[in-house]
Amino acid sequence: MPTNHSIAVLLFDKMNAIDVAGPVEAFSIVKNDDGSNRYSIQFWGLEKLVFQTESGLKICAESIAPVEPVAHTLIIPGGAGVRHPETLSSLAQWLTKYQHKFTRIVSICTGAYALAEAGLLNGRDVTTHWAHADDFQKRFPCARVNANALFLRDEKFYSSGGVTAGIDLALELIQEDVGQAEAMAVAREMVVFLRRPGAQTQFSLPLQMQSVTDERLGDVCRWAASNLQEDLSIEKMADRACLSARQFSRRFRRSFRVSPAAYIKNIRLDHGRSLLSKGASIAQVATMVGFASPDGFQRAFTKRFGVRPSAYQKHFSEGDM
Repeated sequence: MPTNHSIAVLLFDKMNAIDVAGPVEAFSIVKNDDGSNRYSIQFWGLEKLVFQTESGLKICAESIAPVEPVAHTLIIPGGAGVRHPETLSSLAQWLTKYQHKFTRIVSICTGAYALAEAGLLNGRDVTTHWAHADDFQKRFPCARVNANALFLRDEKFYSSGGVTAGIDLALELIQEDVGQAEAMAVAREMVVFLRRPGAQTQFSLPLQMQSVTDERLGDVCRWAASNLQEDLSIEKMADRACLSARQFSRRFRRSFRVSPAAYIKNIRLDHGRSLLSKGASIAQVATMVGFASPDGFQRAFTKRFGVRPSAYQKHFSEGDM
C-alpha cells in the first residue's frame, strides 16, 4: 500500500465522541519507517465546522464536506444525532451522492443508520449497537442485521457494534492495510487487553457476571470462571447455590437468557481463546478450560467462532506462554 493512506471522518452534532476518537487514535499510532504518519486523517463537517458530541465535548472539522471528496476510507460515527431525522436525511443524501468515491465505507455503532437510510445496506450483512439492533431491523428490513457481532464486512461496507467495537474494527483495518504485527503493536500501545475478532459477541460474559442481580448466581458464576477444570454440571452448580437443579436452571435462564450448560461452554471457549492468543497449545488449552479432549475443544471452538483454533492462534497469537 502507499505510505500515506487517507481517511475521512464525517462529523455531525450529537455523535458519540469515542466513536470518533477511538478509531482515530488507533490509526494515528501507525507510522512509516521515517516516523511520519501512515494514515492521513481528515475531518469533514455537515454544513458547519464545530460540533458538540453527546457528552458535550466539542470536535472541530477541518472543512465542510467537499463536493468532490477524495479519501480511501470514509468513517461515519454513531450517536443519538445520527437518528435525528434532519441529520439522518442529510447524511443519507450525501452518502447517496458520493459513496462511489470511497474504497471503504465504515460505520461505527449506530452510524450504520446513515448507510441504511441511503440504501447502501440493502441485502447486506451489518451490525450495530445491540441495544438498537431491533429498531434498526424494523426500520431497514432489507438489511441483514447481526446483533451479536463486534464488526462485519460486506464488500466495501464495514460496520461495528457498540462504541469500543470501533477500536476492534480499526485494528482489523490496520491489519488489512499493513499486517498483523502492526495491528498487534497498536493494540499493545493502546493497552487493549485482548484483541477481539469480529465474530465475538458484543455483550461479554464477564460483563454479564458483573451485572447479574441474583447474588447466588453471581457467586456461582464467578467461582465457575475460576475453576473451569472442575465438574461444572447443573447439579454441582445448583448445589453450590443451595438450590435444586430445577430452581437453579430456571433462575439462571431468567438472568442470562441461556442454559447453564451453554453459558459454561461459552466461558470455557472464551478463556480458551485468550490462552491460544498467548501461545498455549490446543491440547494444553483443552485441559486448562475443562474439555474432555482436544478434539472436543476444536469442534466447539470452530462452531462458536467460525475458525479452527490453529487458524485463530496463527492469526492472533501474542507469543509463547
